[in-house]
Amino acid sequence: MEKDKKLIHAFNYELGKIFNILDGLPTNSQKYTWLCTVCKKPLFYNQDSDCFLHKGNRNYCFEPETIEHKTMKAFWYVMFPKFNQVSSKKIEYKIGDQIADVYFELKTGQKVVIECQNSQISKKKLIERTKNYSHKGIYLLWIFNGLGSCVSDEKYPRNEEGIGVLGMEKRVHSLYGGRIYYMNVSGRKIINSPYALHFAPFFEHKKSEYNYLGYDKYYKDKRSIVLGKIPNYKILNIELKGYKIARFSDKHVSVLCTEQIIQRIKEICKTSLLNGRSIKDKIKIPISSIISKLRNRYGFHLPYILLKKSNKVKTVSFDKSFNSNYDIEDEITVNLFDYI
Repeated sequence: MEKDKKLIHAFNYELGKIFNILDGLPTNSQKYTWLCTVCKKPLFYNQDSDCFLHKGNRNYCFEPETIEHKTMKAFWYVMFPKFNQVSSKKIEYKIGDQIADVYFELKTGQKVVIECQNSQISKKKLIERTKNYSHKGIYLLWIFNGLGSCVSDEKYPRNEEGIGVLGMEKRVHSLYGGRIYYMNVSGRKIINSPYALHFAPFFEHKKSEYNYLGYDKYYKDKRSIVLGKIPNYKILNIELKGYKIARFSDKHVSVLCTEQIIQRIKEICKTSLLNGRSIKDKIKIPISSIISKLRNRYGFHLPYILLKKSNKVKTVSFDKSFNSNYDIEDEITVNLFDYI
């Protein structure tokens, strides 16, 4: 028998409005009358599955698995063994109370599940699923369709600014130590093969009548996106924050960016010495002279945040000031001997 379609939104008869599980439900949700927005039949909220289901286990609005989801699973079923030594592989494999999209047993004895996400999933459900696999000794790799309904704004393998991200995306980004994996699928076609994205805080500089230097306004649900590089699909199984995580051996983008920031500061400090400064001096460096060399690769926001907050970048201070044209400019002060 086909499983009933799991719904994330429903019409509340008493309150007269549609609720989405991802946005939260009213307190004591079980006491309300819920109706399907498609067929108008009664629903009930299943707390264990974090979804609405039709009463009587009827398949009124059953929809088959999306083509995109099937395409993603087929891709990994074929591609994963090309880069990893696999002893067995299965699609839609039942493990206890969970059904894994794609399941592999490595010749080392380790077990890996790839969850291919094309539709939205709540943060609660995502963490529960990750925990359950970890408790079973299974390493989990999440892959999201950047063109699917599982994302806020569509994602692409490129740098972008001010892109919307869901709480679920931010949670996985944190789980994977500052990266999240996507692939772009439309129907049976793979538009973009798997890639890694790094999220950096996104802000805009705002003028204020109370602060002549202005202020940086940060956005909660927008991020600056930086494209990472996946060298190949060989898996790296690690334990991070109490979870068993399967990821690729891609190097963290912020680590690479920090290395290049430090190299750029060293170049500026050496030039200052050649121009007659003493190694005991402090010098002020406009951050524009650093970021201009890194912007094509890392965008603006990631190097800016690292210059401001990273402990690996040794600064005396980070300040705003006026340049010779009386424009507001950010600058750092460094000790020359820290970089020579």
